[in-house]
Amino acid sequence: MLRLFIATLIIVGGGTWLGYKDTQDETSELFDAQLASSARLMLSMVQADKGHSDFSSIQKYLDENRPLNGEQTNNNKPNLDLDSGHIYETKLAFQIWDGLGNLILKSKNSPIQPMTNKESGFDNQVFLGQEWRVFSLHSNSPHYQCITAERIDVREDLIGKLSSDLFLLFIVLAPVLSAVMWLAIKQGLSPLQNLASQIGERDASKLDAVSDSHVPKEIKTIAGALNSLLLRLSHAIDREKRITSDAAHELRTPLAAVKLYAELAQKASNKDDRKNAINHVIQGIDRTTHLVDQLLALAKLEPESFSKNMSTLNLNHLVIEETALLAPIAGTKNIEISVNSCDEAFIKADSTSLRLLIRNILSNAITYTQKNGKVEITIILTKESTDLVIEDNGPGIPVEQCERVFERFYRMENHDAPGCGIGLSIVMRVAELHNAALKMSQPENGTGLIITVSFPNS
Repeated sequence: MLRLFIATLIIVGGGTWLGYKDTQDETSELFDAQLASSARLMLSMVQADKGHSDFSSIQKYLDENRPLNGEQTNNNKPNLDLDSGHIYETKLAFQIWDGLGNLILKSKNSPIQPMTNKESGFDNQVFLGQEWRVFSLHSNSPHYQCITAERIDVREDLIGKLSSDLFLLFIVLAPVLSAVMWLAIKQGLSPLQNLASQIGERDASKLDAVSDSHVPKEIKTIAGALNSLLLRLSHAIDREKRITSDAAHELRTPLAAVKLYAELAQKASNKDDRKNAINHVIQGIDRTTHLVDQLLALAKLEPESFSKNMSTLNLNHLVIEETALLAPIAGTKNIEISVNSCDEAFIKADSTSLRLLIRNILSNAITYTQKNGKVEITIILTKESTDLVIEDNGPGIPVEQCERVFERFYRMENHDAPGCGIGLSIVMRVAELHNAALKMSQPENGTGLIITVSFPNS
């Protein structure tokens, strides 16, 4: 409001000043035109009357018909009969000279000397104690000179009156405009104040959307963006609570086991019992470390950060690199891993999360496949998708449990292999983020499991 008020003062004040200067210029031009017109008219009348009348008699009538009687009032202003003239007539003067330099006609308030030495045109002169605007005009034949004059204060009076009106308009207009702007801005910002009030009522436990009804289009844009932010924030908080709750739940058991075996190791009476207890402590720590790693990996799979890291990747190269990393683990169980590569398997994906998907599927296949087993990785290109197929000849997953294994922390019974039940949840989440289809099936011959991830072609 302060800036707008200052801007209003500058704009209105500047407009008033320009109006004053324009009025001053236009008024001067108008008065100059009147002086020239009067001189031209009187000079023409004198030329037309030459030889038909006595100029002295005309002068006599001019003196008799003057509008003022010459007396002064107490306020030193001429006493004027308003019915017979105007006060400004005392501030107008004229002279007419013949070719011999004789003054043949003049107004009552003009001197007997020429009011200007200029042959023709406008000039400013001082006589009779006042500053005058003078115009001189010569006739060609017969030769006469007409000089008309007007006191400068006539113009200043008129300009002053017009300027006072402009100044009064400025005095009235500035506060009126400021009041109108204040009311308009207050009304225009009321939706923002309402929005701020609604935001003030929100906290971490209450992140429901703000209302955008009965608000201007511009505020709806802000409210929409804010609601989108609140929704993402709500999801992030829910996700954080869920992960914290899951971690607290899942870490409780291995930590309790680690503590128990540590106490057993402390109380062990012989070397073998102590060694056995310490081995269980190490296994518990390994299981807890694996669980924490998986929880952190799952927490990082967020759409907001994920979409920024999408790029075109060669799926075949990623598969080969991840297979090489897990090959030593497969070697301990004498599991054969084969890769049916396809160099043209390019997909748009996030490298980190895609590696996580491949690693978890392949790790599960190696973990749950018996010794001397086999894992086969195939990449298939179709018109609609690029398919990653990982097949093992392990025990497989019963059909009725195929959906449940994607739930977090769900583990099938009768499995002694270490794990925390998050790997396939991560696989499902990565597939969802890539808009990929995830499918489980059984081999046509024998036992085992086939996991197919179909990435849509962009």
